[in-house]
Amino acid sequence: MTPAEVLRAAANIIECHGHNKGSAFAYPRMRRTGGATWEQLIDDAVTRAPVSVEGAMERAIWGKVQRFDSFRFDAEEFAELIETRNYFCDWLIWTHGVTDLSAWNDEAGTTPEMVALVLRKAADDWTEPPF
Repeated sequence: MTPAEVLRAAANIIECHGHNKGSAFAYPRMRRTGGATWEQLIDDAVTRAPVSVEGAMERAIWGKVQRFDSFRFDAEEFAELIETRNYFCDWLIWTHGVTDLSAWNDEAGTTPEMVALVLRKAADDWTEPPF
């Protein structure tokens, strides 16, 4: 996927599942009901819970937010994530003066609608590198 494709998919994910502040994804806060295990609740959270901007990028590429205790990745997909994140961070600096993606994600004024709009605008501005 190109950074533009990842960013558009991330915007769709945030619109569909919500925007999370403070961590890559919203941890399950509900009690285990119906026999669900903690692992089942976490698996559900990494695939369907609200996500941060970076969590949305991960979910766009891998279909879930990666967890440190089970982090496995394909080198090509990891390169896509790094390229997208670097481009988006540079784009935020150039266009909005934002130098810290995580801090911007967590600001009180950063709404899900704003995040989706900014992700799509950055995707629209993406051009393939000339090499």
